[in-house]
Amino acid sequence: MADAKSVNGNAWQEVRVSLGPDAEVTGKLSFTVPTRIEGKLKGEVRATDLLVVGPQAIVHASVQAERLIVLGEVRGEVRQAARVEICTGGRLFGDVETKCLIVQEGATFDGNSRMGQRPDAPPTVR
Repeated sequence: MADAKSVNGNAWQEVRVSLGPDAEVTGKLSFTVPTRIEGKLKGEVRATDLLVVGPQAIVHASVQAERLIVLGEVRGEVRQAARVEICTGGRLFGDVETKCLIVQEGATFDGNSRMGQRPDAPPTVR
């Protein structure tokens, strides 16, 4: 998992797909491998693995990701995430649905959060 330690360590080695800082994309994107966005994205993005929004990135989209790390800016709803981490300097404006929300000191989160078990996860046995 990409925790605060691995964000500054080797989590980036996992990333195999990247949208560079000169990229501007509008539409629906879907990724099945760890992905890093550095450019501008409008629309909808789905990632079944790690999605990193880089420090220069501006994402105006509905986001569905297994793990989301925000170093830049995200404006839109984040749904069905196992983990969302807004790092120092990162900005997230919108509602978040996740099992784990981390907002580091110096990060911005303006929205509502709904935490707990994901709707698609099997029920917990007690």
